[in-house]
Amino acid sequence: MTMSVAVDVPAQDFGYGVKTPAMQVANIDRITQRQNAMIFSGILSVVGAILLGFGAMAPKVSPPVLQADTPLPTLGRRVPAIPTHVSICPKCRHMGDGNATVCARCESQLKK
Repeated sequence: MTMSVAVDVPAQDFGYGVKTPAMQVANIDRITQRQNAMIFSGILSVVGAILLGFGAMAPKVSPPVLQADTPLPTLGRRVPAIPTHVSICPKCRHMGDGNATVCARCESQLKK
């Protein structure tokens, strides 16, 4: 809103006694830039108000509180067993099952 649209024009002497004083003139380009900025800010504020309104309409759902002895939900998927010990291949550095005797990646013998 406070963007200046005026341009300073210096005084000119055209000869034969014709002179123009120094003045400020409204610049059409600056007027359109101010108009575009105001239109963009208006659209942005309307979109922000709409998003704020839809965000307020969303239901507030609190996450379920799990007790210490309650198992975690699996959502119908099989939970893989977590290995308690692993073996690392000396050749390819692949981390595999601790009970394996052969590397699953490079098939080299593992040390026991």
